[in-house]
Amino acid sequence: MKVEYVTSTLGIGTELHISSAEYKRVNSEAGWSEHPNLMFAVRSYTKENQCINIIKNRELEEAFRHIKKAGTIALATKADGMTTWCEVYAITEGEIIPVITSQDGNHFGINYSSKTKREISRNRSEREVYSND
Repeated sequence: MKVEYVTSTLGIGTELHISSAEYKRVNSEAGWSEHPNLMFAVRSYTKENQCINIIKNRELEEAFRHIKKAGTIALATKADGMTTWCEVYAITEGEIIPVITSQDGNHFGINYSSKTKREISRNRSEREVYSND
């Protein structure tokens, strides 16, 4: 399992970068044994940077869904006075897409991918059909 730490352009300090190919491999059946190592790297990053939020696999998955053919999932540290938090970005085709962001570290917004929005819409439609029966 391979991640990369780079000087941050999105926040303060360093960023944790996970290539989309590596994320896909670690989440495949063949690479699943390395999945705990990925999550350990993510937890270590947030803890070392004293972030108040926890980044879970579902947030990484949402970032992965934004990536088209190739790209990077980036974790960046932000601060506002005494509060430090971690944000998640997808970098694909030269575009930086904010996925999990906050203005103050207390309230987080999620930028859902098109795929997730379609799934949410489809699930709502199915529930409406079942509730009308």
